[in-house]
Amino acid sequence: MKLRSFQMRILLWTWGLLLMAMAVVFFYSTSIVGDELVTEAEIRTRHQIEAIEWLIQDHSTFQSQKDFAEWLDALAFKLNSRITYIVNGKVVADSEVPFAELGQMDDHSRRPEVLAVQDDGWGINVRHSDTLGKDMLYVARNFSGLSGVDAGVLRMAVPFSHVSARLDLLRSNLIWLFLGTFALAVLLSVVMSHNMSRDIRAFSELARSIGEGDYSKRLRVLPGGEFKPLAQSVNAMAQSIERNIELIQDQKGQLQAVFGGMREGVLTLDSHGRVESFNKALDEMFNLPATTVGRSPIEVIRRFEIQDLVDKVIAEPEAGPRSIQIDILDTRIIEVTAERFLDQNGVRKVILVFYDITEMKRSEKGLKDFVANASHQLRTPLTSIKGYTETLLDMPPDDPESARKFLEIVLKNADHMDKVISSMLALAKSEQAGKRLKLVPLSGREHLSRAIDDLAVWAGEHNITFRTRTPDDEMAVMGETDGLLHVFHNLLNNAVKYSPEGGVITVSAEDDGESIVFCVEDQGPGISREHSTKVFERFYRVDENTIDGSGSAGLGLAICRRIVKNLGGDIWHDGYGEDVRGARFCFRLNKPGDSAL
Repeated sequence: MKLRSFQMRILLWTWGLLLMAMAVVFFYSTSIVGDELVTEAEIRTRHQIEAIEWLIQDHSTFQSQKDFAEWLDALAFKLNSRITYIVNGKVVADSEVPFAELGQMDDHSRRPEVLAVQDDGWGINVRHSDTLGKDMLYVARNFSGLSGVDAGVLRMAVPFSHVSARLDLLRSNLIWLFLGTFALAVLLSVVMSHNMSRDIRAFSELARSIGEGDYSKRLRVLPGGEFKPLAQSVNAMAQSIERNIELIQDQKGQLQAVFGGMREGVLTLDSHGRVESFNKALDEMFNLPATTVGRSPIEVIRRFEIQDLVDKVIAEPEAGPRSIQIDILDTRIIEVTAERFLDQNGVRKVILVFYDITEMKRSEKGLKDFVANASHQLRTPLTSIKGYTETLLDMPPDDPESARKFLEIVLKNADHMDKVISSMLALAKSEQAGKRLKLVPLSGREHLSRAIDDLAVWAGEHNITFRTRTPDDEMAVMGETDGLLHVFHNLLNNAVKYSPEGGVITVSAEDDGESIVFCVEDQGPGISREHSTKVFERFYRVDENTIDGSGSAGLGLAICRRIVKNLGGDIWHDGYGEDVRGARFCFRLNKPGDSAL
């Protein structure tokens, strides 16, 4: 670095200002701060002397000078200071010297603080004490005396070392601050020198980067520099190019994210019908081979319908989009739509989009089945209601009892229709509730007892009794109160309905470690193996052309299955009733974990 260079002049000016600032701070610390510390100590000592004077005057009469000296020693011990009382230059009391040795002390009439008392009533001096062997601050004041104590000078001496220590600490801190600042200045000078030389090379590096296609670099524009307009222009050009490149990359990234994150499969083909690219969803649908790119659709997907679709789209460029539906392993239904598009060079290509419409088709079929079943369930009672109503209108019976029977049949069928509609609403509600249900620990024993108590009166009318075989504990399960009660009520209601007069319904529970299994067993006609798994379907009954006396809608067990699944469990028919009468239905619910207890 040259002596006359711009960098060196900046460093010299910086160091000069730094030295001047340190000199001012050093002067302030040694003079102004030192004087303030001394003044503070003087004021504090004056207040203490005034307090001592007041205590002496407030004290009762001293019997002798010895009595006064001992009292003064005790007071100095409390104040942690040296107190001296001088009468005509003679020390009559000193807290640091025994009373018997006071006569050996020098004459104090010529001490600076004692001499100053004679002028304005106060005397102050800082000097080294031979008696104590350290620097002390002496403050003296005239005392008019009292009975037993002659008039003299009351002097108090406090150590000056704490003031000196604070000054020394301040000086030491400033020295370290100066050294640290100087080291930082040296470091900054090195960095500044490096930055200034780096700026000179920036133009050539930026020009080379732009030529190589790297537009992210910029020139640092120095205010007032001769190259400032050029640097600004070059930076603006590089920024504009970089912004356009980033926009292109951002759009590319967005398209790739959309392409890869789509649930629909996407396959792009070139103008000859060869695979150019595909997304993850399509690979999951057809498990495409690693050599898919560059091959025809029939080679990788192995479905001639798709290849025919591609051939037709390529052969008829003016035709619109075409769609077909295919089955995959007889489990999923895929709708394939083909569309032509132009790339950046104007070349016509083909894109295939694969939509999985399995759930939509399944929902359509479920809706159709639901409407058909509901119509079937409502048609029979509605026909009966219409027939008996027309009979009552056209040919009313003469016998009131016969008319009453007709009306009872109409009412029974109306109740059946009401039960069908209520059950349909309950099933729809249970299906929706399962999506937002919050399970909590429940007592299986409490809910089972409530359900049995609710049906006990009806069972008693038919001499049907309940017998329970359950563990002794609460049989805690994860569930929801209304849903668990509904399952118990439905199973017990069916058991009572199909049990013979005087029958026994057995309700049992078993803890298998991770769950509780509840079972309800009746002594009714039972259910054959043929119908064992179908009884949980909607509107299914063993005899679909009959309406039983209770107006069953055929939805009770379907609702139970939906509720139990919502509660995270399982329900099944456990007895076939081929040779043994009776039906046994069981369901399982999980026990609470340790964190839920």
